[in-house]
Amino acid sequence: MMRYTEEEIKSLWLDFLSRTEYGLSLSRIMDEYPDERSLVVKFGDMVEYNPNFAEDFLKYPEIYLSKGEEAIREYINEDIEIHLRVSTLPKDRRKDIRDLRSVHLGQFISIEGIIRRATEVRPKLKIGAFICSDCGNITYVFQEGTRLQQPAKCAHCGKSRPIVKFRLSIEKSIFVDTQRVEIQENPENLRGGEQPQRLSAYVEDDLAGILVPGDRVVLNGILRPRERRLFGNVKTTEFDIFLDVVSIDKEKKELESIEITEEDEERIKEEARKGDIIERLRDTIAPTIYGMKVEKEALLLQMFGGVPKKMKDGTRIRGDIHILLVGDPGTAKSQLLQYMAQLAPRGIYTSGKGSSAAGLTATAIKDESGRWTLEAGALVLADMGLAAIDEIDKMSSTDRDSIYQAMEQQIIAVTKAGIYATLMARCSILGAANPKYGRFDPNRPLVEQIDLPTPLLSRFDVIFKIVDVPNPEKDRALAKHILNAHLVGEMLQLEEENILVEDYTPKIDLEFFRKYVAYAKRNIFPKLSDEAMSLLEKKYVETRKLYEETHAVAITPRQLEAMIRLAEASARARLSDVVTREDAERAIRIVEYFLKEASTEGGIIDADLLYTGISSRQRSVMEKIDLIMRKLIDEKGFAQEDEILEEAKKIGIEEMKALRILEKMHREGLIREVRNGVYKYV
Repeated sequence: MMRYTEEEIKSLWLDFLSRTEYGLSLSRIMDEYPDERSLVVKFGDMVEYNPNFAEDFLKYPEIYLSKGEEAIREYINEDIEIHLRVSTLPKDRRKDIRDLRSVHLGQFISIEGIIRRATEVRPKLKIGAFICSDCGNITYVFQEGTRLQQPAKCAHCGKSRPIVKFRLSIEKSIFVDTQRVEIQENPENLRGGEQPQRLSAYVEDDLAGILVPGDRVVLNGILRPRERRLFGNVKTTEFDIFLDVVSIDKEKKELESIEITEEDEERIKEEARKGDIIERLRDTIAPTIYGMKVEKEALLLQMFGGVPKKMKDGTRIRGDIHILLVGDPGTAKSQLLQYMAQLAPRGIYTSGKGSSAAGLTATAIKDESGRWTLEAGALVLADMGLAAIDEIDKMSSTDRDSIYQAMEQQIIAVTKAGIYATLMARCSILGAANPKYGRFDPNRPLVEQIDLPTPLLSRFDVIFKIVDVPNPEKDRALAKHILNAHLVGEMLQLEEENILVEDYTPKIDLEFFRKYVAYAKRNIFPKLSDEAMSLLEKKYVETRKLYEETHAVAITPRQLEAMIRLAEASARARLSDVVTREDAERAIRIVEYFLKEASTEGGIIDADLLYTGISSRQRSVMEKIDLIMRKLIDEKGFAQEDEILEEAKKIGIEEMKALRILEKMHREGLIREVRNGVYKYV
C-alpha cells in the first residue's frame, strides 16, 4: 500500500520543488518552452529529500508522475504541459531483461543495454477530438493503447453509436511524437554464449528521435503489459511486455558498464608494476591452443588498442587495430575468435556467412507493423569494443561494400527508404578466413588464395598466415599439448588439481582481465616518446631503402601507422603514459613477422602483394609481356602463346613465369582467349 494519499503526494512534490534547485530549473525551462519541456529529477535527490517518498515512487510511478506534473503546473502557475522525468537510478536498481517477471509490471525500472532497432518518429494521437454527425459538437476522448478509441456517445446531444457517426478532427486533436526502439542486453554481460534478450520500448515527445541503433543507454520507465492476440483477433491470457520510457541516461564514458572498485584499481596497478605483465596477459589468452605466441601477443594489443586522434580540421585517425587470421582448416582460428569475443570487455562474435538481414553493418527494414526500422549489425553493436568475424571472406557483397568505410572512418552510413543515418562503429575487427582452394599453396602469393578484395585486405593492420605443414618435432609437441588438454578436462571433472592442470589454467582471472583492459582503455592515453618516434622513423626509412636493391616496396605508410597503434597499445597494456623504446620494438617485431609471412615473394618482402595482389617484380614482368602482346597484335591482329613465350625468353623471362602472367591477365579480364593459345585484348 502507498504510504501517502494522492493529495499528500502532490504536496510532497511541491515541497520538493521549493526546497531544491529544481524550482529554479523550472524557471529556466519556462524561458525556453516549448523547445525545452521536461524537468529531469535525479533519483538520488529524491532519496536525499525523503527515502520513503523515493521508495514509494518506484512501486507506484504512474500516480507519482501524474501528481508530480500537477504540482509542476501549480508551482509555475500556468496550464502548460511540462514532463516530469526521473533519471539516474543507482546500479543496484537496474534490472536485466532476462530477469523481468510479472511482479515488475507497473513498477519503475531501469534497463541497461544497447539499442538494436529504432523506428522512424511518427505522430501518435493523445487526445482525439470527434465531431458528432448529428449536432456537430466535439467530444474529446483520451487515447490509451494502440487502438483508436471513439466516443460511445456524444457529450452534447447524448446520442450514441451507431445512430450517429463520429469524425476525427485532426486540427482539434492533440498529437505527440512517438518512436519504438528495441533494447538488447549488453554483450559483455553475457556469459557462456547466452543469447542476448531484447525488450521493446516506447519513447514519446521530446525523447523521440534522440536514439539510434548502437547507442549504449540506460532506459528508465514503467514496465507495462500488452495484450497478445492470435490470428482472427482472438484474445489470449498471455501478455507481452514493453517499457514505457520516462527518461534516458546515455553512457558518457566507454566501458562504463564495467564496474571497477578501489580494490580492483589497486590490484590492477600492482599487477602492472610487475615487469612481465604483457607476457602474463598474453599467456592468459586461450591456453588450450598450442603456440601462436606472436599472434596471441598481437591479439592482446588489439584489445587495448592505440589512441584515436581528432585533428583541428575534423579528421579522425583511428586507434583501433584490425587483425586478420588466414589459415588452413583445423588451425583453431574459430576457437581463437570465440575466445577473444568472450574475453574482450565488449566483444561480439559473428560469421560473415550466417549474418542476419542487418548483416555486419546496418540496414533499414520493415517491422511487423510496416514501419521502417533502422537495425544495427555486428560492427555497430561492437562500438568501442571488438567484433570477431569468422569466415569474413564469405560475407555478402552489400556488407563488403560498406565495411570499407567501417574499417577506416569507423562510421556506417545507411541511406534507404528515406532514412539517412550515420552510425558509429568504433571497434577493432578480428577476422578469420580460409584459403579459397582449401589449403595454402606455398608457391602462390597469399592474396591470390583469399577470396577478399585487396582494398579490404589493405585496411587490416596485421595479417597472420597460419599454415599447417607437417613437421615431426612440431607435430609431436602439438599432439602432446592436445592430449594433455583432454586429460586436464577429465581431471577437472573429477576435481583433481596438479601441475598439469595449472599449465592449462589462465595466468590471470578472466573477470579481472576484463577489468584490467577496461581500466587501461578508460584512463591511459600514452604519448610517443622521442626515443620511440626516432626508432619507428629509422625502421621505416631503412626498410624503404631496400627498394634500391630489390625494386620492391617493403613497407608503406599503412604499416607505419600499424606500428604506432601497436606501440601505443603496448604502453597502454603496461599502464604507461609514455610509449617507450621497448613498446616500439615490440610493434616492429609483430609487423616484421606478419610482413615476412604474408607478403614475401622469392624471399623478398613486397607490400604491393597485399595491396594490389601483384608484386613490384610481377608488375615489371607484366608490363614487358604487355608490350610483347601489343607488338604482336599490331602486326597480326592477335598474339599466339608460343610467340609470346619465345619473345619473353629473349628478354630473360622464364616460360613458367610468363604463363602465370598470361593466366593472371586472362583471369582479371584484361585479355581473352579467342581460340586455343590465341589472345586478344578485351
